Amino acid sequence: MLVVLLAAALMWVGAPAFAAGPITETINEKGLVETFVDVVPSCEGGGPLYTITATSNFVLHETIFADGRVHATFTQTGTFVAVPVTAGLPSYTGKFTVWGGFNDNGKVVEGTFTFNVRGTGSDGSTFKNHVNEHFNVRPNGTVNEFFNCH
Repeated sequence: MLVVLLAAALMWVGAPAFAAGPITETINEKGLVETFVDVVPSCEGGGPLYTITATSNFVLHETIFADGRVHATFTQTGTFVAVPVTAGLPSYTGKFTVWGGFNDNGKVVEGTFTFNVRGTGSDGSTFKNHVNEHFNVRPNGTVNEFFNCH
């Protein structure tokens, strides 16, 4: 009888957690300013260093379900100014957008990200890049991923 009472008590206490809906959160940031040193984006990588100041708007939406599943997505879009660390190189201004999505169902974890950027140099030169990245972790722990830049 003690086991039955204990089981009933656990079901009564635990039922609200199982019946609870998902927890959803949305974060909005406007006018987010970030300054960092990096190279001007290119698919070849490398290059001279620039001090980059990005001003953007950011939205993150995340849902966590009672059973532990997670879904999240974010978008960040804005403008940038890139000033060369080494004198004599062109500076750049432009626009960028980053998007990402993430899912975890307790068995498989996966995420997809994109990055788009366009810039114009003080010398009239231009650049643009589009990057796709995807990964997934299978239940057995193996990872599948790809990266494409053009």
